[in-house]
Amino acid sequence: MSVSSLHLPATFRQQILAHLQACLPEEGCGLIGGCAGQGQQLLPIPNQLHSPTAFQMQAPEMIAALLSFEQNGLELLAIYHSHPTGPLWPSPRDVAAFAYPGVWTLIAAPTSTGWRIRAFQIRSTKIHPGKILWQNESTVRTRFVLL
Repeated sequence: MSVSSLHLPATFRQQILAHLQACLPEEGCGLIGGCAGQGQQLLPIPNQLHSPTAFQMQAPEMIAALLSFEQNGLELLAIYHSHPTGPLWPSPRDVAAFAYPGVWTLIAAPTSTGWRIRAFQIRSTKIHPGKILWQNESTVRTRFVLL
């Protein structure tokens, strides 16, 4: 994916942050499905590592999420996770484990002014920051599902 911005419903921001805060002190994670850079379905996935510094999605829930995307005509658009103690940048572990070319990586972390979410494209070992465009709910069709 060569686009430099990701379009997400504004409600996804609150849903992502509520999920990640509920996972504290561990990293939380999940998937976003959509089309053409537009997020449409948000699916939190349990972190099977139960770690404050790493995540690995539980395989059955991840597979169910990907099947849900497929059934709804969506593609995997983004993988999100938290860094509970920072930084707001992909870690070396994030980069080494990334295996989804063209898929966005979203990282959320608390800062002195509250939680922030940043978007990145990881290509090989290179990190390319992108932009999240939070959109008004009336302009997009969305789904939020708990598996």
